[in-house]
Amino acid sequence: MLKDPKAEHLLQQISAAYNDPEVAKDTVLEAHLLSCAQELSKYENCLLTAPRVNALMLDASRAHMQHPIQAINTLYTQTARTSEYYWGVAAATILGGTIW
Repeated sequence: MLKDPKAEHLLQQISAAYNDPEVAKDTVLEAHLLSCAQELSKYENCLLTAPRVNALMLDASRAHMQHPIQAINTLYTQTARTSEYYWGVAAATILGGTIW
């Protein structure tokens, strides 16, 4: 059980995708999801883990374009907003120094 409720919610979403029978057929995807879950359990930082999960789900959806996996699409949608927030903050931080 994680202390941060957002991290716990993201861990549950990753676990749901990890336990999907279609995802179990792809061992590489399964290993990536496991490493993301371990990273989240270790650091409890959603802002670092969600963009990584989102990028992995985007790559996985491209790899499974002929036979899409619903769990991948669901996890991608669930992590998209946090990922966009993270990249927006990162871009503002990087560009903030050049503008001022």
